Amino acid sequence: MKEFIFLNLRGLLVGFLFTINGWTYASVLTGYVVDESNEPLVGATVILKETNLAAITGLDGSFQIRNIPAGTYTVEVRYIGYSAFKEEISIGDGRLALQVILELDMNQIGEVVITGNAIRGSESQARMIERNALNTMNVVSARSIELSPDVTVAEIIQRISGLSVERNSSGEAQHAIVRGMNKRYNYTLVNGIKIPSPDDRNRYVPLDIFPAQLMERLEVSKSLTAEMEGDAIGGGMNMVMKRAPDQFEFNGDFQLGYSQINLERGFWQYDRSVVDKRSPQQRFGSDYSAEIEDFSTANLVTENVTPIPDFLGSFTIGDRLLDSRLGVMFGASFQNTHRGANSDWYDVTLGRTGSQRVALDDFQERESSTLQQRYAGHLRVDYQLGNNNNLDLYIGRYQFNSFLSREITETTVDGRNFDPENGNLLFKNQLRTRSTFQTISTASLQGSHHLSPALKTHWSAAYSLAENERPDNASFTIIRELRNFENIPGLVDRRNTRRWENHSDRDISLYLNFSYKPAIINERTEIRFGGLFRDRERESYFNRYTFDPVPLTQQMGIDWNTLDEVTFRVNNPRGNTSDPLNFDSYEQIGAAYLMGLLYVSNMEVSFGIRGEKTVQGYFSKVPLEGFRPRAEQDYFDLLPSAGIKYSLNNKTAIRASYYRAINRPGFFEIVDYVLLQDEDFNEAGNPNLKRAIGDNFDLRFEHFPRANEQILVGLFYKNINDPIETV
Repeated sequence: MKEFIFLNLRGLLVGFLFTINGWTYASVLTGYVVDESNEPLVGATVILKETNLAAITGLDGSFQIRNIPAGTYTVEVRYIGYSAFKEEISIGDGRLALQVILELDMNQIGEVVITGNAIRGSESQARMIERNALNTMNVVSARSIELSPDVTVAEIIQRISGLSVERNSSGEAQHAIVRGMNKRYNYTLVNGIKIPSPDDRNRYVPLDIFPAQLMERLEVSKSLTAEMEGDAIGGGMNMVMKRAPDQFEFNGDFQLGYSQINLERGFWQYDRSVVDKRSPQQRFGSDYSAEIEDFSTANLVTENVTPIPDFLGSFTIGDRLLDSRLGVMFGASFQNTHRGANSDWYDVTLGRTGSQRVALDDFQERESSTLQQRYAGHLRVDYQLGNNNNLDLYIGRYQFNSFLSREITETTVDGRNFDPENGNLLFKNQLRTRSTFQTISTASLQGSHHLSPALKTHWSAAYSLAENERPDNASFTIIRELRNFENIPGLVDRRNTRRWENHSDRDISLYLNFSYKPAIINERTEIRFGGLFRDRERESYFNRYTFDPVPLTQQMGIDWNTLDEVTFRVNNPRGNTSDPLNFDSYEQIGAAYLMGLLYVSNMEVSFGIRGEKTVQGYFSKVPLEGFRPRAEQDYFDLLPSAGIKYSLNNKTAIRASYYRAINRPGFFEIVDYVLLQDEDFNEAGNPNLKRAIGDNFDLRFEHFPRANEQILVGLFYKNINDPIETV
């Protein structure tokens, strides 16, 4: 039986749904909640005062309350920034429809931030941002996020037109794919500031580390302007985090649930407490020779259990103080989930017999269990210094822990021993356990200042740190044989491994932007200019120990029954810290831009040029013969852009744009190394790897029938020189 329990807390409303045998209610209250312009209000609260029944309006402003006893009730409808609606209704047997029109309450909302007539976080604000944007953009509002089942930013991505997601081994959304392009061709921002990635090899940020409930909106840019950073051939994603509301507000969301696969087959777990985050070399010094006693086997012993229910919870609390000059918003989130997956993996060879036919070498049947834990907390404080100056402080920390247990049965089909009809084949049983700890910590201070009626400036200073720890990644393999349908006692395989990997990516960024209106042509003409400086440092630590059984012929069931009875020797007591994967890398970027904006009749024109100077390099901690101990790339790019938007009417427009962008190699990709993987493929770096340069053309038809509705039809073309691909 599959059971789910959900408890949702919205503002000061607690809603409980009961089904009690013997009570029969036939009456239903339905309706719509709209504003004075007949636009739907998403997320309004509808309450029957004399009962515990309530509803939240959907994306079209509709609501429905079922199982209402016949009688007279007071309906109350509330929505932030609007006057409350109250009306007495009588309900008999059947269905009653209600149309509710809410009016703005200026005394209530005070200094509420409005874009056009759209309240912050609403669907109408999201559509307004899309309509007014200089580039091709899609926006997901906080209201849409609240009403969706999505719990991470990665899951939200798949609801945006033109975007899809790449999933991890558990089937969960993880990385964004913009317009079908590889995930490496986009970047991720938090409040307009780029953040580093905890990924141990790449620049792109895994979006499943961010909880959806802490966002005010998600902005996806499919084209760039000169004021935007230029390394996004595919596009960019900006997570605008929740800021202080205009009056005290508390929101919470708490859920319990179960995964069906864990009920059917159970959940495999290992002892995480014995996993040491430091390798023997890190614990005892670089000259230490590790002994077999330095490695626990407890993290390679798995147990099948029925896990506790999955838990997902988050809350935000905020208010404005000091006559609304000071705004404070605090939020936190915790998710504890158990993911199971069954999958197959095939290893093929091309032209093994001299032909170009694909031949199957072996295949793997995998059974995985992963405990995932996500922690997040953020603080956002803004302060208004008079009417012309504003400061915005943001501090956020996001953590994702993953504990994987994977059992693999690998069957060899290439060889004379493969004869399944007569019960003869060779196969391996392998157990892998992996603990992963990823964190992103970011702090930024931003300021906006009106220096004169025509001149404004905006600046940002940010510090970010992304870390990835994968300690004691362990594997244990047994060689098995089926002979005439009889299982032959298995032998312990050679070169079992234990790996430690630690990576950190530190980013310091400074932004300075100006906007000037010279009153040329008309008062809307605008000139924007500015630049940035970024300094990044990345440290990478890699150490792997290999183990052989001693003696080599230790048969399961004869010489040993449990893993701690197997005797091993450490083949490399000092590990392999001389591996090229132990390196430090760096990157400095300086950029400047100039762009102009013209508004003539029904046409908006933007054009600009951006220059970016990049210095990127690495040096090995322990240089090895045959590998380049250090390398550096130094290059400069001019990135032009232009856009035109022609408005057919106040709801319909056509926009066209062009921009040039680049894609820099990842730090890991330019290191001179060769790695024979414990996984399923080998890899090597390329110090001569060039950046990719792309010319991008966009055309989009936009129609917004209502404030929360959109019809978009787009075309795009991209020409990429020197694309970076894994081969």
